[in-house]
Amino acid sequence: MKEDIKNKSGNGIEGFNLESDPASTPPSANEVPDSMPEHFRKNSPFYALYFPNFRLFFFGQLISVAGSWMQTVAQNWVVWDLTHDPRWSGIVSGSGAILYVLFSVWGGQVADKYPRRTVLMWTQTVMMALAFVLALLATNRWVKMEAWHIAVLSALLGGVNAFNMPAQQSMVSELIERRDALSNAIALSSLRFNLARFIGPVLAGVTLVKFGASACFAINGFSFVAVLISLSQLKLITTKRQVKALSVWEGFTYIRMNRRTLRIVALIGTASLFAWSISTLFPMVADQFRSKAAGYSQLMMMNGIGAALGAFLLASLGDRVPRLVLVYGGALSMSLGLLSFAFAPSFLIALAILIPEGIVMIAFAMTCNTIVQESVPDELRGRVMAVYSLVFQGMMPLGGVEIGFLAKHFGAFPAIRFNAVLFLLVSSALLIWSRQDRIRSAKAVVRTG
Repeated sequence: MKEDIKNKSGNGIEGFNLESDPASTPPSANEVPDSMPEHFRKNSPFYALYFPNFRLFFFGQLISVAGSWMQTVAQNWVVWDLTHDPRWSGIVSGSGAILYVLFSVWGGQVADKYPRRTVLMWTQTVMMALAFVLALLATNRWVKMEAWHIAVLSALLGGVNAFNMPAQQSMVSELIERRDALSNAIALSSLRFNLARFIGPVLAGVTLVKFGASACFAINGFSFVAVLISLSQLKLITTKRQVKALSVWEGFTYIRMNRRTLRIVALIGTASLFAWSISTLFPMVADQFRSKAAGYSQLMMMNGIGAALGAFLLASLGDRVPRLVLVYGGALSMSLGLLSFAFAPSFLIALAILIPEGIVMIAFAMTCNTIVQESVPDELRGRVMAVYSLVFQGMMPLGGVEIGFLAKHFGAFPAIRFNAVLFLLVSSALLIWSRQDRIRSAKAVVRTG
């Protein structure tokens, strides 16, 4: 596996072999014509939306993910309202990681072995059912809802996501007919996620206050209908993929043998563990500023606004900003932003800080995702993205447990400061490692020249 996977295409995008069998080559009818509208041109931030498959998937997922964010906001608030104990917020968050960590590697194998659309149809259907179960529980008509109920359902959702996320991440490359649109498709996928992250908390804030948490959970259940319809309407090009003798560990091997990818995965895992997990404390932060449910939804909304702005800016800029600047500069800026948030003297200043924090956070995350997606060959994509998703999604709930217990003993803001400093230290160490590798590579080129 060491150097099996090299750039065979010669097109400047590492890891893609365009010299594949004829079945993997799209027909000329699918190619982008020169007469395409100006706002869909190659350098446009909306380039990937020209492709019908990606467009269907984009809008179906936008509706569904907005519903999921409604559930996340309502669920976090319900747990806090039931217990007023930050440890329970961490426990519920951590429970979602248990089955995810156990099964995500096999989820990658499934994504490489079976049609990814079929995998997504099944996972989205089960996730819809879990949302409706949570909505019924939240009515308190049959049994009184308790925090452990939410923890169990969160664990089950994590198990389903172990198969959903690798298929969803790796399917992006199947939705477009031209490889030069891949980085834009990844950027727009992140934009979609963060538009939903803005829309979801706004809708949740209104729904939570007026109709209660049960309505938020029910709306999320119905939102899966949009993604199921969009998946059924996709007209995918059939490609030949190996369907047997797939080792689940090849994703780990690929990452271990590629130092750049290894650093990116380590960095994204550290961010998930120490930076993104702070959102589990937002209900506690809102309570400390005496803003309650409305304040909590505002915190989520402002962070989502920043993330949506960051995704749009990055999609617009394309490759005009060096990726190393976006990765390591973004990580260091996130750390400093979290420290600023933890020292905010008022609720309004805390809200304002979350906008630039969201911008650098998403620029960092999108760039990491693009680097990994562009470097991996398609036959390994599901398994590599499974490892990436395991680190990205699995570390966040564990970080929620860690920061929840810290907040219980030391308070919300000291816990956030501690995590921000840890993230700053690890990011700096990885930056130094990256710089040393580049210096060694430059010296090796000079010697061979």
